[in-house]
Amino acid sequence: MMQKDDKTEVLIIGQGLAGTMLSYHLLKNNIAHKLIDVPKNGSASRAAAGLINPIVVKRVTKTWQANIFQPYAHALYQELEQHLNTRFYYPMPVYKLYGKDDEQFWQHRQEKEQLGDYLSVKAQHDLPQGFHQPFGYGTIHPCARLDMAHMLDAYRQFLIKNDNLIEADFNDDDLELHSEGVKWRNIKAQRVIFCRGSSDAQSRFFSHHKWNNTKGELLDVKIAGLELKSIISKGVFVMPVGPQQFKIGATYAHHWNDLAPSANKQEELLDKWQRIADLPLNVQKQITGIRPTFADRRPVTQQSDKHPQIGLFNGLGSRGGLMAPYLAKEMAMNILKQ
Repeated sequence: MMQKDDKTEVLIIGQGLAGTMLSYHLLKNNIAHKLIDVPKNGSASRAAAGLINPIVVKRVTKTWQANIFQPYAHALYQELEQHLNTRFYYPMPVYKLYGKDDEQFWQHRQEKEQLGDYLSVKAQHDLPQGFHQPFGYGTIHPCARLDMAHMLDAYRQFLIKNDNLIEADFNDDDLELHSEGVKWRNIKAQRVIFCRGSSDAQSRFFSHHKWNNTKGELLDVKIAGLELKSIISKGVFVMPVGPQQFKIGATYAHHWNDLAPSANKQEELLDKWQRIADLPLNVQKQITGIRPTFADRRPVTQQSDKHPQIGLFNGLGSRGGLMAPYLAKEMAMNILKQ
C-alpha cells in the first residue's frame, strides 16, 4: 500500500539556534512547518557558551545592528521561556578588566560613539579576591548568558509533543525540486529552509558561498569558593553557569584536522586565565564546535537565486544568540508575504 503524501508549508532542516528560532517565529505566524534533525557532534549551537554582548570589546563599538538585535532578543527569549515553562536566559553584565590606558580609551569611545546606554566607564563594585584589576574595569550592559543547549532541548520536546519534529538524517540527494515546491520522502512543502550551520558548507546548494568557518573551544571548570553574578572579560571570558561552575572561552582556529579538543588550545585558555586571576581551578570538560561564518562576517537569510523554493539561514558565527531572534522574525515575515 502506497504511503499518502503529507503536506506542509515549510520544511526546516536542522534544529540548532537558527532552526529553532525560525520554527518559533513560523509558529507565532501560524505557518505550518516540519523540522528535520538529528543532533550531530560539532554543533556550534550546542557547544556555544551563549554569551550575548552587543559590544565589540576590542574596538569598543556596537556590533552590527546591535540597537535592533539586542532589545528584540531580550524580549523574545523571555517570551520563549514562558512558552516552554523553563529558564535558559540569564541577564548579567560583562566586566571588562582594564589594561593601563583602557579607561581613557573607553571614555573616548563612549563619547565619540554615543555608547552611554551600553557602557559604564567607572567600576561599579569590587570584584572577588583573586582577580588582577590594578587599573579597574568597565561594565558592558545589557548582556546575558543564554543556556543554548537547555533551550534547544526544551524546544525539541515541544516539537515532539506537537508532531513537528522528524528525527532523521537529511541527505540533499533525497530532496526533489518541483515548480510548486519540494518533496522529501512523503512530505511535500512549498519551500525548504536549510539551518544546518557549518554542515551546509558541504551542500551542493550552497557550496558557492564564501564560507569561512572557525573551530572554537572552551572549558567547563570548577573554581572552588568563587561566586560571580557577572561575566569577567580580558583576553578570555569567565562566565558563571552554576554554583562554583564556570565556562572559560573561547578560541578561534581557521584551520583544523578534526573536532577533537586541542591540548594547545586548553593551554592557551588556562594561560589567559592565569593572567587575570590567581584562583586554582579544575578543568572538567573541554568543548569544541564549528562556528558557521562567511567571509564578510554577515549572516545569510535568503532564497536561492537558482532554486527559489530553497532558502538558507546561516552564518550566525559567534553572535548568533544576539542576531538569530530578529533575523528569524524577518525571515518568517518574508515567508508570510509570499
